[in-house]
Amino acid sequence: MEVIPIRAPRKEVVRSGLNPGDPVSASEFGVVRIETAAGIEGLGEISITFPRLGHPLCRFASARIAPELIGEDALAAGRVLARADRLLEGVEGGCYLRAAIAMALLDTAGKCYSIPAWQMLGGRVRERIPLAWGIYQKAPEEMAEDAAWAVREGYSAIKLKVGRRLEDDLNAVRAVAQAAGDLPFRLDANGAWRSAEEALQAIHAFTEVARVEWVEQPVPRNLDLLRRVREESPVPVMADESCRSLRDAFDLAAARAADVFNIYVAEAGGPREAAAIFGFAGSLGIPCILGSQAEMGIGTAACAHLGVSLPDLPHAFETFGPLRYVKDIVAAPVRIEGGYLWPPEGPGLGVELDWDVISEYRG
Repeated sequence: MEVIPIRAPRKEVVRSGLNPGDPVSASEFGVVRIETAAGIEGLGEISITFPRLGHPLCRFASARIAPELIGEDALAAGRVLARADRLLEGVEGGCYLRAAIAMALLDTAGKCYSIPAWQMLGGRVRERIPLAWGIYQKAPEEMAEDAAWAVREGYSAIKLKVGRRLEDDLNAVRAVAQAAGDLPFRLDANGAWRSAEEALQAIHAFTEVARVEWVEQPVPRNLDLLRRVREESPVPVMADESCRSLRDAFDLAAARAADVFNIYVAEAGGPREAAAIFGFAGSLGIPCILGSQAEMGIGTAACAHLGVSLPDLPHAFETFGPLRYVKDIVAAPVRIEGGYLWPPEGPGLGVELDWDVISEYRG
């Protein structure tokens, strides 16, 4: 088991409600690579933008996880992950490392049995996944240009980062809404509004200048605050930072604190764990999308395999991560074209490392 820290330059700086004073110009991620005695290689990706824990998780994996897992049966994923869970208990951001290990095990099993990962996730329901395009905080005219590009490229929705001064947000919303035309329009505050009153004031102001599909994580991880906003909001409320695990999903549903869930493979702890949240929410009639930590090629491949296997897909996903980077770490790019994402062909996740890029990005 090899764990490689990487630092991948972004095409543009990331600014959102989570990091107003700490823009991100490069992602500090990690690659988990396992190799079986038979020579089969499995790949996983540690993908986490906020907080910046990718490299500390790589160090922890090399020092504590790898020595304990070497010698295990790579096809006994349940036992291996249970052992990893014990080692990760109490580790900040441990779910992101667990997800990388789960991806690598899924990739290994697919290669061993010569079947694609989607076959092990329930079978293929669709050929491709519609995508929404996300726009970071910057000048309104730049954000409008991004929206116009997304329309030309065939994306199914626009997601806009908000959470600045209300006047700045309103200028951005007006500009982007005009450029986006009839595309569904999503607003993501990343918990920037600290009170229900502040959030509701902003939401009402936005709905006066644009047709808003939903507002994502208007307040921090607080069920009471989120429930109050949901009860008084004129548009649906999505839980993102509040919905990282199956337990989170249960608590949100019990509290009636969100209308829509944003689920991440990286935060759920792996593709199967994310699928479990989709299944739970679906049983309650709560729609979900698959969100993104701006994963690179390995993580996006895992999202694609999960996405084509989900029984119900009511809204466009946001798994367009590789397009955010100057270069990707996989040899052949995951196919993102015309506003859609396809799972790679071949067994397992269907990706291989580009070792030249890995050497360049090794952090």
